[in-house]
Amino acid sequence: PPAALHAALAAALATDAPAYEVALAPSPVHDGRYAGNGWLQELPHPITTQMWGNAALLDAETASALGVGDGDRVEIATAAGALVLPALVVVGHASRTITVELGYGRAVPGLPIADGLGGDGFALRAPGDGLLLSARVRAAGGSAPVIRSQLTLAQHDRAVAPVATLAALRRDPDLARAFRGASPSLLADKTPDGLQWAMSIDTSLCTGCNACVVACQAENNTPTVGPEHAARGRRMHWLRIDTYVDPDLAGTYVHQPVPCMHCEHAPCEYVCPVGATLHSPDGLNEQVYNRCVGTRFCSNNCPYKVRRFNWFSFERPTTTRALQHNPDVTVRSRGVMEKCTYCVQRIRGAEHVALVEHRAIRPGEVVTACQAACPTTAIAFGALAHDGPLAVRRVDPRRYELLHHLGTRPRTQHLLRVTNPAEDA
Repeated sequence: PPAALHAALAAALATDAPAYEVALAPSPVHDGRYAGNGWLQELPHPITTQMWGNAALLDAETASALGVGDGDRVEIATAAGALVLPALVVVGHASRTITVELGYGRAVPGLPIADGLGGDGFALRAPGDGLLLSARVRAAGGSAPVIRSQLTLAQHDRAVAPVATLAALRRDPDLARAFRGASPSLLADKTPDGLQWAMSIDTSLCTGCNACVVACQAENNTPTVGPEHAARGRRMHWLRIDTYVDPDLAGTYVHQPVPCMHCEHAPCEYVCPVGATLHSPDGLNEQVYNRCVGTRFCSNNCPYKVRRFNWFSFERPTTTRALQHNPDVTVRSRGVMEKCTYCVQRIRGAEHVALVEHRAIRPGEVVTACQAACPTTAIAFGALAHDGPLAVRRVDPRRYELLHHLGTRPRTQHLLRVTNPAEDA
């Protein structure tokens, strides 16, 4: 009987080793009300990068005390119930505390997509309890798969996503020059016969919320692939957010959104045997789906790994699914490569409106889906000839080019993250 079970667990908690604190927290699917949404299930967690499920989040010290590592199963027992989840070590997590995100392990009527995913954190909570509980935690033996979009959060001394303190920036305002290409642009910033498009992403403003990822997925009819293919690294997101931990700055996290970089000297273009990827006059790295024969040479030659290949027909032609699609964007078929297009459909739409009205495109008239969804204005997009946030960021001393040493000259550039840690007493 439940009453007897609760009494037995309460007695065990009172006599065993010191209890751990268990924090119940909302997740990308909130408290489970959005568990049937495949977009949110396949959305990488901002800190752990986990997809399709939850885990018992803990710090390295607690994991060592329990004798577990990533993927090892742990049992969490409270007076209300017990739950077994795979462990996942999180840098910066509080010691002797286990975080369990809610919304998983639930059956959603009519939405089987959520069945069997993760564990139900509500099983640990009795009616009237809060979201901080006392629990007994132990290694349960065995392991369970944890699907993650990143297997490591370390930069391995490569400064892929540079971070600087405010004090260092004041000493050397142009310290980001070491992360910029020395060669001039192949294309003039201001051209008399047309606009050149570009993007800037401020990693100091990015919180890793992934709103841009979902917005891009909705705008461009990007499919979800499910847990099996996601575990194989076959997710289709055109925009991803790489998360890194800076070991020199007390575990500071830096989130780096990475769409197609639209390189002026694009490595993908000269290896395509059918000319499916090419450069447009306005600076876009284009992908012609009808030409693509699926060699994947472009993806192999892309140092940023932002091109996605349709391994299977993930989109099923149902009437309901068709109503969800953006009619301005082609639904890609199996066997072709796809990637970020700077929302070219919005650019061309603005061009048509301006042509009908006998005028030029105005500054700020074209807004990409990711830019529109960003709650912190970390993403700026526009024409290089226009005044506005993009023009300001293009001359910002914090500007850097991802993998600048390869000479790709990316049109998408970043601003390095600035932190202001407290000085040691």
